[in-house]
Amino acid sequence: MPDSDDSAVSESASWRRYFLSRAAASDPLPWNDPTALTREEAQCIQSSIQQFQLGEGARGSRLLKRGQDFANATENPHFVDALALFVKEEQRHSACLLRFMQRESIPAAFSHWVDTVFRRLRVLAGLELSLRVLLSAEIIAIPYYRALGAATRSPLLQAICNRILEDEAAHLRFQASMLSRISARRPFFADRIVNGMHRVFLLITCVVVWFEHGRVFRASGYARAGFLAETFWEFDRLENAVGRGPLLARIPEAEVQEERSASLARAENVTVESRD
Repeated sequence: MPDSDDSAVSESASWRRYFLSRAAASDPLPWNDPTALTREEAQCIQSSIQQFQLGEGARGSRLLKRGQDFANATENPHFVDALALFVKEEQRHSACLLRFMQRESIPAAFSHWVDTVFRRLRVLAGLELSLRVLLSAEIIAIPYYRALGAATRSPLLQAICNRILEDEAAHLRFQASMLSRISARRPFFADRIVNGMHRVFLLITCVVVWFEHGRVFRASGYARAGFLAETFWEFDRLENAVGRGPLLARIPEAEVQEERSASLARAENVTVESRD
């Protein structure tokens, strides 16, 4: 069993405070903006946004149970607290997307084969593999929400996507922090094997996502090669953070702000390019 580590406990407490501050922050979205989706825009994004809204709403009960077991083993109670707040933030994304869909008369989806596969993989896996499956979805969410925000002229949808991108910038680092602690005692060669398997899984996931959501990506100006390059750039950056240990995977508030600014700048660039 892993031993308690004061620095890890402190880091978990910092993430707990971060997520609590985000939950309490007031960040109104332009729900009163009268701009509605055109028929062409609605047809372009409907099935895609339905799938992502469904995926964002996972309860994460098994993940939290495994997180609780790890927290007990490491005497780090803040670990599972931060994990639970992270899951709630994802659920807020789902609620926000659902509210937008209801406003645009887009019905919610209650099941989809991709979501079913991801959920079953998380059921079969332990804590680390569950987090890696989730991390794959989070990595792909970065280019996806940039594309979704640029695929229509809805100021509300663009604001929702920008808000989610702000959150995802920290989510990726949070998951790198957790994975660093979980894999801390594993030999280097074993890490390389895990990294390679995760890379293959991510590539397969990218193929599926492009097949399911390519229409949204193309509408925003993404090419398949660009989507893959951006996805694996995020993956390599996060794997590098995981490999260097928990203290280098943590994300101070100043760095969170830098991540948010960079994320928003990239989203704005995609939007401008798609309109030119």
